[in-house]
Amino acid sequence: FDTRFLKGELVRMSERVGFELRCSNMLTGCVTVKIKYADFEVTTRQTTISFCASDNIIIETAKDLFHKLYDTSQPVRLVGVRVSHLVPGNYQIKLFDDTPEMIKLYQAVDSVKQQFGTGMLKRAAAVNLPEYDAYYHSKQALK
Repeated sequence: FDTRFLKGELVRMSERVGFELRCSNMLTGCVTVKIKYADFEVTTRQTTISFCASDNIIIETAKDLFHKLYDTSQPVRLVGVRVSHLVPGNYQIKLFDDTPEMIKLYQAVDSVKQQFGTGMLKRAAAVNLPEYDAYYHSKQALK
């Protein structure tokens, strides 16, 4: 199965979860990834994290869990990201990890999503464009 597509879906879901956490003034302390294969076998793995609502942390944690779970020999039916251990609160700036620019970026992205909808702005990794892939590969073949 297309691993890039699955990772893109993880990024998309993680972004959405982070946005919903920030809108609800909640923080998460646990990230879970679930994979269901074509034979309906389900595997899940979770890990605790420092309480946050950061897309970057949720995405990296979800990708790490996915790599530990994913069996490349089986087709995937479902992939999911879940957060738990929720507590009320606003995002706490991490002194050495977060820059003022990153905080401003999150605020600007959240503002656009609130005004125009969550699908209007997303990371490039969350965009799955088969037509771009076909165009890119046709250009590479011409070289």
